[in-house]
Amino acid sequence: MTQRPHPKPVPPLEPVPAAQSRIVLTGPPAAGKSTIGRLLADRLDLPLIDTDANIVDKYGVIAEIFVERGEDHFRRIEREVVRRALRRLLDRPGIVSLGGGAILNPGTRAQLGHPAIKVVHIDIDVDTVMTRLNSPHRPLLRGAGTPLENWMALVNEREPLYDQVATFRVHASNSHPSTIVNRVVDVLTGLQRAEEYAKYSGHESES
Repeated sequence: MTQRPHPKPVPPLEPVPAAQSRIVLTGPPAAGKSTIGRLLADRLDLPLIDTDANIVDKYGVIAEIFVERGEDHFRRIEREVVRRALRRLLDRPGIVSLGGGAILNPGTRAQLGHPAIKVVHIDIDVDTVMTRLNSPHRPLLRGAGTPLENWMALVNEREPLYDQVATFRVHASNSHPSTIVNRVVDVLTGLQRAEEYAKYSGHESES
């Protein structure tokens, strides 16, 4: 009687699941990327780079840059800050939280395509965003329409780019930020398990 082959054991995970990840958070304005980034960094004990915060620290208030120098000038500043942050991310595990429009730059999208980077896109719905749009520091939500109309136009314009770079998406509507972090960690842990198992299976087949 032929014996069935024994199943291969699942390879061990790192002591802290997902703690060796290189994570980038994307999403539209008001998605909560900064808050989620801080909580995720605490959860995984990883360094966090918030590119919008870095711009403010070095160049001043973003809304004022838009008014005084224009969007093109801001995007050049943003691209340089993002470029450095993503290059640093490849040197060691960590988290980078991007401004909502950073993915408009093709160089940024090319960097986000690196296989070591996990791009987590944060989705929110209209009802959730309506409670967050009164902040004066969102210059692109000003204009002829209402803040909500301007937000929806931005999301519709950028959606193909968000989808292009995302490793996976997480819905953040009507959920506490800590719940979103748990969802992100669960998915990252599953991805890590799959990658480790693929490596293990490859080594087994070679032997």
